Amino acid sequence: MTDAPPSATDGDMYVVDSPHELANWRPLVNWILFIPHGLILQALRAVEGGFLAMYERYNSRATGFLVGFSETYPGFDFTQGPADNGAYPPIRLELPELPEVDPPRKAAANILLAIPHYIVVAVIGIGAAVVAVIGWFAVLFTGRWPEGMRDFLVRFANYYYRVWAYVSMARPDDYPRFGL
Repeated sequence: MTDAPPSATDGDMYVVDSPHELANWRPLVNWILFIPHGLILQALRAVEGGFLAMYERYNSRATGFLVGFSETYPGFDFTQGPADNGAYPPIRLELPELPEVDPPRKAAANILLAIPHYIVVAVIGIGAAVVAVIGWFAVLFTGRWPEGMRDFLVRFANYYYRVWAYVSMARPDDYPRFGL
């Protein structure tokens, strides 16, 4: 029997448990190693409606590897369900259980109510992309993620997943707070 990985704290869904240090050459090759995961992500996106949790978990692991949160290559794990199975310890995504009954608010209403969040996610996402590129260069030259940059990317991912949980009806009555 294997020990379950520690659960997320403070309501965070996206948890990165890996050292800040990486081999300096990693930013040069991670994007090549990401290609098989990128192809699978595109295929999963096509059927995402029935496999939301599986898609988001796979996406969080593959993208976390792409930006350099870990040197460990993620496995091709397609476990469904909200609980993370610990198949990729450096990055875990604990998602809320889907409600058993239909909530009073319809999904379309949640999408409309989340429009301000989409705008904020897009703006912060541009900044996150810039921070990721700068972080890659920092790893390339120092072999270490700058702590503040990495923490910013993890906080951005948690904000994205709060909005996702609301829009996907995993937390239909829990309107996400703004910000990181």
